[in-house]
Amino acid sequence: MTGSRLLKIAALVAALVAPAGLAQAQTGAAAPTRTAPEQAAPQGPEALVIQERRGVRPPPLGADMFGGEAPQASSAVVDPDYILQSGDTVQVTLWGMVEGSHELTIDAQGNVVVPGVGPIRLAGVTASQAPAVVERASRRIYNEGVQVYATPITTASTRVLVTGPVEQPGAFPGASDDALIVYLQRAGGIDPTRGSYRRIRVLRGGEVIARADLYDFLREGVLPRISFRTGDAIVVEEQGSIVSVSGDVRAPFTFELAGQTGQGGELMQFARPQPGATHAAVFGVRDGQPISAYIPLNQFSAFTLMDGDRVQFESDSRPANVLVRVEGAHGGPSVFTEVRGTTVAQILSQVAIDADADMESIHLRRQSVREAQRQTLNEGLERLERTVLLSPARSPAEAQSRATSLAFVTEYIQRARQVEPLGILALSGQDLNQVRVETGDVIVIPRRSQVVTIAGEVNAPQSILAQSGQPVSGYVRAAGGYTSRADRRNVLVFRQDGQLREGGRAMPGDRILVMSKPDSTLLPFLRDLTQTIFQMAGVLVAVDRFSD
Repeated sequence: MTGSRLLKIAALVAALVAPAGLAQAQTGAAAPTRTAPEQAAPQGPEALVIQERRGVRPPPLGADMFGGEAPQASSAVVDPDYILQSGDTVQVTLWGMVEGSHELTIDAQGNVVVPGVGPIRLAGVTASQAPAVVERASRRIYNEGVQVYATPITTASTRVLVTGPVEQPGAFPGASDDALIVYLQRAGGIDPTRGSYRRIRVLRGGEVIARADLYDFLREGVLPRISFRTGDAIVVEEQGSIVSVSGDVRAPFTFELAGQTGQGGELMQFARPQPGATHAAVFGVRDGQPISAYIPLNQFSAFTLMDGDRVQFESDSRPANVLVRVEGAHGGPSVFTEVRGTTVAQILSQVAIDADADMESIHLRRQSVREAQRQTLNEGLERLERTVLLSPARSPAEAQSRATSLAFVTEYIQRARQVEPLGILALSGQDLNQVRVETGDVIVIPRRSQVVTIAGEVNAPQSILAQSGQPVSGYVRAAGGYTSRADRRNVLVFRQDGQLREGGRAMPGDRILVMSKPDSTLLPFLRDLTQTIFQMAGVLVAVDRFSD
């Protein structure tokens, strides 16, 4: 294969894989995520061994509670059920024969001193009860000619200790009615590899006054109700037994067991397998030896899980039927459910195909082909990128030429990354009785077209009516002829099914693309990518050379 032909195919990777993708790329659409090497690793139960070797686990259940900025301490609104204590502020208002408004702080003895009334004990009283307590005390001094009203307006700052496996142990200010989770957030959250989400104690004077299990909060919104005081301590205990979950589940997290061991049924309550999940693959250690098991879900419920186990839920049942859609020139139903093993010909036998259908260009769009094309394309572009950046220059002149070409190559790679493969599987020349369909396949029946489209390095790109016997060069002349940058020996003719047409002629429905003259310094960089494109599953490529 010549260098010119290599460059031609590499430069047209987007057109071969997904012509629509190039148009999207040129409008500035977002590039798809690049395929990292680990994404190509096994995704089935064997992935558990790789995760164990790398020490990779999903985040703990509940870790997202500690991902943002911690709430600031605030006492702008006093909870009606809040129990007043020393340091809190109460506003007392008198009107009538005596008028005045006073902000009074509860002293160390638990009292506020109301002018003209004297001390009134408010410590231990709820915020909602304070007005009635002040009113009753004032009636001993004032008659009905003086009205008295009291309302708590601020609470004293409380400092609570947070310790154990948290990100930033220490003492943190807050309101006494702040939730336990708020204080944990102020401490940076629970350490995901050492701290327990299920064993948290609250101490006052060295005595345990409450215990918390954050799983109860995550599932039911339940937390112990605590009126914190300065000097209270929140103690996060060491992490208990953990089990990591992945696969076909709604909650792929690392879970902490309630005890040293747990049952599969307990884990499924939290992980919530998808409806199609049928088995659980388990990888772990028993008596110092690695073990693995592949268990139906109805048996997994009673399976004993231990610290460090990894579980992957799998949908391991093959449906008896396949779901296939038909697009294009046909009438009647468009979606068919058939038994596994049904062929394209059997599907088409049930379709009322229109008279203007182009039967030679029938093709499939298949998801598995699309994924293979995307991965192959990304791998080829990564090799090309490494080659461009790392290949040494043999002379100063070559180095300067390569630097000039680098911008072009970089732009090419960026645009190629934006291409979304269509997963086209060309069927031309195939026995349709031997081509079995898969679930999700789309059988495309193009309509016969009277138009030939000419694009690329021509002076007036356009679509024109096909002319019988017209060579490619005639269509190029009809589009204004070649531009000065045109590579006249590299003109490609695409059929409707994405294949390249041989013979130097264009048929109705074809697309003619005139390439630019290549920069010879780029040929070594594109060779690897070209070889990759030739190996792409489902893409049949034929290259012609045309001349006037």
